[in-house]
Amino acid sequence: MSDSIDDDIARRLDAYVGTHVVAISYDVMDAATAVLAQRLPTETLHAMKLASGEHLAAMLATAYLRAVPVAVDVDGGVDLTFSLKASDGLDLKTLLGRDDVEFADFEVKSVPGPFREKYLPATTRAMERGEAQPPAHQAKVVSANDVIEAATGMIGKAAGQLRDKSSPDRARVAFIVSHFFDRPFVECLQPLISQALAPLDPPEGVDAVWMYLAPSHVLVWSAASGWSDLLLGSFTEEEIGPEHAFGMELLQHYEGLFLERAGIDKPSPFFFEFTVPQTNEE
Repeated sequence: MSDSIDDDIARRLDAYVGTHVVAISYDVMDAATAVLAQRLPTETLHAMKLASGEHLAAMLATAYLRAVPVAVDVDGGVDLTFSLKASDGLDLKTLLGRDDVEFADFEVKSVPGPFREKYLPATTRAMERGEAQPPAHQAKVVSANDVIEAATGMIGKAAGQLRDKSSPDRARVAFIVSHFFDRPFVECLQPLISQALAPLDPPEGVDAVWMYLAPSHVLVWSAASGWSDLLLGSFTEEEIGPEHAFGMELLQHYEGLFLERAGIDKPSPFFFEFTVPQTNEE
């Protein structure tokens, strides 16, 4: 029996061989939530569109690029702009598709779905009115590749806006957010998934595509490196992960931390926890 288990583990590990990853520590992610809240004006923080995941894009890009956005859209410009002047040591070709630029422009889009478009608003209205809530939301489990295929239109829309608002002397990045309740993906419990993703062929002018498959996975495709997993973990024996609510993913913990530090009290559709209904046992 033990040999069979060992063989099964070995086969699963073999599937990850060749996967490209970029990892940061818990401390870096924690610092990103703090520095964003400190450096960005209050009105800018509160103008972020939570339903589209703009705050998530800002938090994740700040952490992995080790830089606070130097511009955030409030009047129709590019959603996020980062200065790369202090980016020594970063693998910019993987993260942005280019390492020959001083700035990176991000356009953030969320993949449409019935949970955020219909079920969540109806539930919110019912709660506000003290009425009965809608029936339980139902969704079909799909693959991560299905999520990426569903995001094609949003990648194209982001590409068009980047062509209009940005310029070729900057890295142009589409940041796509997908909600788990719109498209639960079967690989959500796997630590690495980029090795199983189909090649991406984004529109002209896009150097990289970041994808947050909420609530657990962050991925990046670049013209230079293909798909990579963006990971969060410990680099030393002494560093341990933060305590977070049971039923929440680690990245949701940091989202909640960012919202709290930024003083944003509006509800985010991405900040939720799974609960198991209690049964009465005799």
